[in-house]
Amino acid sequence: MPNIAISYRRSDSSALAGRIFDRLTTRYGKHAVFMDVDNIPVGVDFRDHIDQTLRHTEILLVVIGAQWVGARDGADARIFETADPVRVEVETALTRKTTIIPVLIDGAKMPEAGRLPDTFGNFAYLNAADVTTGRDFHAQMDRLIAAIDQASAGRSGETAGVYRRDKANALVLLGADAARYVLAPLCLLLVAHYLVVLAFDLKLAWLWLACVVAPLGFGAALRLTSARGLATASGFAIALGALATIGMTLSESFATGDPVMPQTRYEWLDNFQFFACIALCFVAGYALAKAAPARWRGPR
Repeated sequence: MPNIAISYRRSDSSALAGRIFDRLTTRYGKHAVFMDVDNIPVGVDFRDHIDQTLRHTEILLVVIGAQWVGARDGADARIFETADPVRVEVETALTRKTTIIPVLIDGAKMPEAGRLPDTFGNFAYLNAADVTTGRDFHAQMDRLIAAIDQASAGRSGETAGVYRRDKANALVLLGADAARYVLAPLCLLLVAHYLVVLAFDLKLAWLWLACVVAPLGFGAALRLTSARGLATASGFAIALGALATIGMTLSESFATGDPVMPQTRYEWLDNFQFFACIALCFVAGYALAKAAPARWRGPR
């Protein structure tokens, strides 16, 4: 459901703006339609008030009558005053890229670009809806509502597209971090296992040392060079521990011909101890880096 704000000049279109408001609230509900955004509370900066009002607005209806620019004898029109609320509403909507629908009432015409501030950009060329006080009012409001629905659907599609792109980018970045902080230490651990156990038959203490140092270092690097939180670090730790344990078991099985699955309680316990050591050391490295001086840490 669209969030709609109505901008109008009281001296120009107050009565018909009220009828438009009533019809829109019947269609969308009072919670979705906002009016009188220039009714500023005492002591509040009207620019901040308008900015907050339009912050969550999808569509701004600018109700334009014959006197909308606020022409005055011997002085510039009100629309050229930087403190004119109507001007601030339009400029704020343009800055926020809010969808703007001009609504011309009782035969009014869109003001020419030369009669508007330069900050209005292409406002004078926006396609406008027509609404009159006569018997065509409801038919014209039906067309306006259809235009609002179409504009709202378009904005929803844009929002969904941005969300999908952001989600895809986030997955790409997560994959890159997984390759950097899971696959890289995994390769190191598998190489260490091959050298210690299969190639040179060294003491197992050397493999345990690798299972401490490698995940500890990469866990610290994750915290120091990225903005990943503890939940992601824990996921990486579990993945690294599980993959390393499985990889070492598979490589040893292929080299010796032993069954892939552990056959005894001792073998299961041995595998779990390697998994726990790797995972806990990764998390410990992350935690130690988090406790490091702020100048050492990466983005939060």
